[in-house]
Amino acid sequence: MGSPVYGESELVVYAQVGQAKANHRVENDTGFLRPKSFSLPSKVVYLGDVATHALAYLEHPETPHFSEPPQFNEQKWSFQTQSGGLGLTISSDSYWGFGLFNSGYLNRIVLKGSPQSYARLLFDLSASLGHRPWEFIHSSAARKYLSKQDGAVSLESNEKTWKEAFETARAKFDEQIFMVEEQGKAVLKRIRKTSDSKEWSVKQAEKSIEHADYDLEVARGALADGNAPGFERAVARAEAYFIEADPEANSAYSMDDLYEAPQGQVLDQTTIEQEISFVDLTVNEGEE
Repeated sequence: MGSPVYGESELVVYAQVGQAKANHRVENDTGFLRPKSFSLPSKVVYLGDVATHALAYLEHPETPHFSEPPQFNEQKWSFQTQSGGLGLTISSDSYWGFGLFNSGYLNRIVLKGSPQSYARLLFDLSASLGHRPWEFIHSSAARKYLSKQDGAVSLESNEKTWKEAFETARAKFDEQIFMVEEQGKAVLKRIRKTSDSKEWSVKQAEKSIEHADYDLEVARGALADGNAPGFERAVARAEAYFIEADPEANSAYSMDDLYEAPQGQVLDQTTIEQEISFVDLTVNEGEE
């Protein structure tokens, strides 16, 4: 069997849908995704946990547009969106049980952009789901379905593609840690060559170094848990502590600012259960 598409600018993977709820609608006139409270003529759509999580992890997505809106089957659809340089297309289809159960659906995910950007999205997506997306509940039916797709995808090649994306993301994370560690080593050398002054002291700098080393360990733990936002917050704190310890730094940094404005947020089940609203700038706010 062949393998999924995995080129310089495009990645295609398939994911098992775990849960799906009627929390969204598709506007009839425009084909745009709307919240379930939308009042203009629209149709119910079951996005499912995979699509909902994927949209939640895009930084500034355009309002998803359905090229294939749901018809009688509200869990069979296809939409596209763009987030910066990353393009995302997700299609939902039944692969078992005549489309009567959530467990009988899968999503085809097409990502276009840099390998780092779509690898990061898949890393976040997999970490936030309650199941491994490449493991299908009805494996025999999934194998048969995938074998009929372009490239004759297999369960094994699909899993390999997911894991290759994870390796790409982890390599980027490891590079971030390495760069901050090198920064810390350079700062430590400068500390050992510098005497106390009115604005800076060796003792305080050494405390900042200890804090930085601790946060780097926190970052490694977060990465092991698949918590990319937690990883980035910890790395940012470590970097700020190294700057704070650096005798050559031009200004002091307040660590409180980092805690007040975290870079990311881990999605828990309560967050996922809530509606995700998408703002479409082509309509008036009153229509939303």
